[in-house]
Amino acid sequence: MAKNDWVAYRRPVEDGRPVRLFFFPYAGKGASGYRELADRLGEEVEPVLVQTPGREARLREPAVADMAELVERLVDGLRGLLDVPYAFFGHSMGALVAFELARKLEEDSGVPGPLHLFVSAETAPHLIAPPAVTNDRLSDAEFLADPIRVREDSPLKADPFFAELMLPTYRADSLLVEKYQSPPDRVVRCPISAFVGEFDGVVPPDDVAEWKSHTAASFRLRLLPGDDDAFFRPESVPMITSAVESDLEAPPGP
Repeated sequence: MAKNDWVAYRRPVEDGRPVRLFFFPYAGKGASGYRELADRLGEEVEPVLVQTPGREARLREPAVADMAELVERLVDGLRGLLDVPYAFFGHSMGALVAFELARKLEEDSGVPGPLHLFVSAETAPHLIAPPAVTNDRLSDAEFLADPIRVREDSPLKADPFFAELMLPTYRADSLLVEKYQSPPDRVVRCPISAFVGEFDGVVPPDDVAEWKSHTAASFRLRLLPGDDDAFFRPESVPMITSAVESDLEAPPGP
């Protein structure tokens, strides 16, 4: 298997014809954040954990703060792995990246689009409103002091060494989302399945439900137990993997 910097982990499946499921990093995190999910998936799914610049093994590379640039680079980096049926999974920022990459591939890449798009804990694209001041106009101190951008319990505030390493990536990821815009009629042709915490106060379930506007196929919303940390709770892992496996087996609906 040839080395690909965009792939942090891949579990090839030798028998049958599994769906290749690509996982896209969420803000400030790397591919390893999905490892438990990947390891729980059955043999009918081949997980591929995508590593974008600015994290883990690619920490020395600057993170990409522009959605269009990141999508173009992902098309080039992953094209050789799109030769079998495949699907995308993205949590938080990763959901937006997966959505835009799916659109790009459906429109003009020369390869078939994904079978399915899974999104987690992210507001529907057309509801994301840019802040009054994007973070490229803030100093590091101002960025860290903003409770919306950086929570009080963030390691960026608690660990100066971690902040020195990861603040540029956090800021780039934040800027990518802050400058992202999508009209309500921008859709993918594949079905979308969405996950969100039942009591999530950061990304309300109603805002996640609006992803239904962004697919020309079927949509399904699943509520996970808990609030904004629901995705990371141990009891959510089997719920998510079971849902993914079930939805990948189901035929596309209207």
